[in-house]
Amino acid sequence: MDNQLEEKITDVDFIKKLIPQKDPFVMIDKLLHFDTEKVISGLKVTSDNILTSDQFFTEGGLIENMAQSIALHRGYRGYINRGKDEKPKTGFIGSIKHATIYTLPKIGTELITTVEIIAEIMQVSLVKIEVKDTNGNLIASSEMKTIIVDA
Repeated sequence: MDNQLEEKITDVDFIKKLIPQKDPFVMIDKLLHFDTEKVISGLKVTSDNILTSDQFFTEGGLIENMAQSIALHRGYRGYINRGKDEKPKTGFIGSIKHATIYTLPKIGTELITTVEIIAEIMQVSLVKIEVKDTNGNLIASSEMKTIIVDA
């Protein structure tokens, strides 16, 4: 599908309105692409991120970045379909399969996370995720199943 964004969304305050996570636990800061079957998010890894350690973004940070990218897809879809003031839905990771961390990105790295929706049934999403840097180097990948608990 074609990108439904007129332009990339880089307003962090707006991004925070689309996901249920709050500071200091926000692991995305850009919406780069949106369509019904895919979302691409961005994150600049900074030294003040609570999921950094020894100058690197941690494994937990990468997994959370993936999960929040899924939440961003649902949040933006809700924003354009149901209303600008709707609260983002809360969910959780139901399962993670084939998770591979190829390298830990250094502070200062710009992450580009692509989520492809494989299947969506009611409040459950099955997705394939890749995290790359701006040079296209694969940093991490996985499949996740997420479940929305707010109906």
